[in-house]
Amino acid sequence: MTNLYSRPARDRQQPSLRVSASEGIDSAERTVVLAHRSEAGPRVLGEAIKAARRERAALRVVHFARDMTAGPSMGEEAIEEIKALSRSIMAEGLEFEIQRASDAVADQVLELARDHGAELIVLAARRRSPVMKLFLGSSAQRILLEADCPVLTVR
Repeated sequence: MTNLYSRPARDRQQPSLRVSASEGIDSAERTVVLAHRSEAGPRVLGEAIKAARRERAALRVVHFARDMTAGPSMGEEAIEEIKALSRSIMAEGLEFEIQRASDAVADQVLELARDHGAELIVLAARRRSPVMKLFLGSSAQRILLEADCPVLTVR
């Protein structure tokens, strides 16, 4: 009998984080990654779409509700936000995928960018006090410091 509890986590298949995608996303040669926080204004998505058009690239989105310090959730509100994001990107005629956030948003965005050789990462920036950064960390700060490609921050 196999002991599932003693197997290292990396040996177990991870569930897909992809929640929406266009048909041709898996054959896209160029990528722009968008770290999309739900309370970000429409300007963030607009800048990501402009960048994807300029780079002739697909848009790969990691959608999250806040800097994740606990596990991700996919409530009804998040599902509706993802549907609206999908419609907006489809209306622009871009290849795309949207992933729900894992429990480590910065790692997920950085890995997505590296895996697809991203031309650019677009993310929303917001002001936080130094104390809050100390206690909660900052996904945006990690992405800015560790990305292998240019990063565009939008407020």
